[in-house]
Amino acid sequence: MLLRRRNKFELNRPIIKLEMGPADLIIEILAIVSLLCFIGFTLYYATRLPATIPTHFDASGNPDGYGGKSSLWMLPVIALVVYGIITLVSRIPEKFNYPVKITPANARKQYILSIRLLRYLKLALVLMFFFISYKTVMVAQGNSGGLGTWFLPVFIGVFLSPIIIYYILAQQSR
Repeated sequence: MLLRRRNKFELNRPIIKLEMGPADLIIEILAIVSLLCFIGFTLYYATRLPATIPTHFDASGNPDGYGGKSSLWMLPVIALVVYGIITLVSRIPEKFNYPVKITPANARKQYILSIRLLRYLKLALVLMFFFISYKTVMVAQGNSGGLGTWFLPVFIGVFLSPIIIYYILAQQSR
């Protein structure tokens, strides 16, 4: 009889098939619709912009780097790639790192929490990139001065708050 020696990094967690709940479905639909609108927006404005557009904003939200209008495609492409990667990774929650020990009793709840966090972050990322592209177009057309001084604190809050909430809920669902 041949015994397989376990790798010290191998996880022994249950593999559970999770169904999407109503909240998960809403987040997924919003994310894909936002991504499609983002790509449509970029298609629409890609040929309607001046040759030089803002490509970078400083911490105060003011444009401080400029490039060709083809750079407008950078954020939608990054958003699409990240969307795809997060979607694929969310299919293997048993491989994630968790702030609590995963047991057969708490695995389902912990997996649901972690996948929902990823879905929310995926939606937030697409919307934030879409907003940055929108403001880039507005600045390029002379209709805006930049992202605004409030952008960076809101951006940090949008991404940090759900992570903190997730951590608290994961601790409560041990």
